[in-house]
Amino acid sequence: MGGRLQIRKKLKTSKRPLRRQFMGAFALVLFFSFLGSALVWGSTLYVLIKQTDKSILPANYYEQQIPQILAYVDKQKDILLSPHMQEALEKVIPTKGMQYQMINLQGQTVYGWKGHSFVNSPEDVLIKLNRLEKHGGKYIKFHPILNSQKQLKGMLVLRYSLSVSSNNPGNWLLVVLILSSLIAPFLFIVFFAYIFARRLGKRLEPSIAKIIGGARRIQQNDLNFSVAGAGGSKELTELSDAFEEMRKALEQSLKREWKLEQERRDMIAAIAHDLRTPLTIIQGHADNLIESGARHPERLEKYLLTIRNSTQRADKMLTELLFLNKIDTPEYVLCYEPTDLYAFCTRKKEEYELLCREKGITLRYSYENRHRNQKLQLHLDAARLEQVFDNVITNSLRFTPAEGVIEWSVRVGENQISFEMKDTGPGFSDLDLRRMFDKFYSGDSSRSQEIGHSGLGLYTAKMLVQKHGGRIEAGNRAEGGAWVCITIPCDLASLRYEI
Repeated sequence: MGGRLQIRKKLKTSKRPLRRQFMGAFALVLFFSFLGSALVWGSTLYVLIKQTDKSILPANYYEQQIPQILAYVDKQKDILLSPHMQEALEKVIPTKGMQYQMINLQGQTVYGWKGHSFVNSPEDVLIKLNRLEKHGGKYIKFHPILNSQKQLKGMLVLRYSLSVSSNNPGNWLLVVLILSSLIAPFLFIVFFAYIFARRLGKRLEPSIAKIIGGARRIQQNDLNFSVAGAGGSKELTELSDAFEEMRKALEQSLKREWKLEQERRDMIAAIAHDLRTPLTIIQGHADNLIESGARHPERLEKYLLTIRNSTQRADKMLTELLFLNKIDTPEYVLCYEPTDLYAFCTRKKEEYELLCREKGITLRYSYENRHRNQKLQLHLDAARLEQVFDNVITNSLRFTPAEGVIEWSVRVGENQISFEMKDTGPGFSDLDLRRMFDKFYSGDSSRSQEIGHSGLGLYTAKMLVQKHGGRIEAGNRAEGGAWVCITIPCDLASLRYEI
């Protein structure tokens, strides 16, 4: 494939629709669950046939014996309170799975089960009469014993269970098989659903992973891959093919954009190179004419000064283009040098004062150092930082009217250095706020009063500030005018202390 990375693996693929695959998996789950359940049911039936002599008592077996027992008790009446009737009573009560106690009116056990006593006083006899309670997983039935005159003489307490396992302590294997046969269908459905879901997942996951991996590589600006041919289902195949078409279209679009960008850079470099020489010659001849004098020196000088200013402006624009072409490349690096920030800013302040005085503008300057070490030097590219300030201040001078004010404040903190410029001009328009840092943007035509500038000043300033690891922001003041704030981190400026 000529170096192109293919995200492909040899997989078992299927182009059946997802709905058909899910329905097939569901049918197989039901089929194998039925087979497994039938096997369990057959095994249970076989054991039951082999052990017909060991019948399984249902959960309510002893509860069903209670009416017969109570009928016998009501018939015998209070004679059952005599201990010699114990043997006859136990022929009626199935003591294998049911316990009983014969209680007199004093709440005492006459005979019967020697375990826990559920009646402890004469009051308990009256309170619990004809009640059914549950204690320790067992049910307790309290039945009165009357004499022939219908007078209360005592109480019969019956204790029994409503559990299959408790009613069949010797047939635990049969109980387990019966319970297993009841829950077997649900267990087999869960088990086979897991098996077939995992199998279906293994079929679908590779294709999904390929598409997700492709999306992540696009996010990283890497288009050197292919996801064509991903299988698993008809839908995933169509999705991967559509994804591959999108990737190819995006790759072609980016290649065209990169090509246009490179052509633009080459054009700028060529124009700058071709125009610099004739402009230099024109400027040289204009200088000679000014110095030589003519018959009409005042008129000639005016024209020649205009020529020279125009050539200088064109040369400045070409210089900006060349510099812009340089800083747009990742290879461009700043030339850091130890810089006395206070001296640097003081020198620039004096230059800006002269420019402001020529236009009748007041410059207010402040420098504040809040760093713990007042004597410090910074590693900065002073020449490029000067270029940034020149672009910003020049922009303020262009729009601040006479008798206006430009404020420049410098603050050095522990973590960052901030340079803030404010003016009393008309401020930025909405279009300016959106596009002022765009390349070749020369200002809102409704606001700009000058022409001829390249529209590269603020863009160049932004690029140089970012090269310093900082940021530049701009906006309008509430009281009117514009502001621009530049911040540079101290750690990225390689802060050093003077000893």
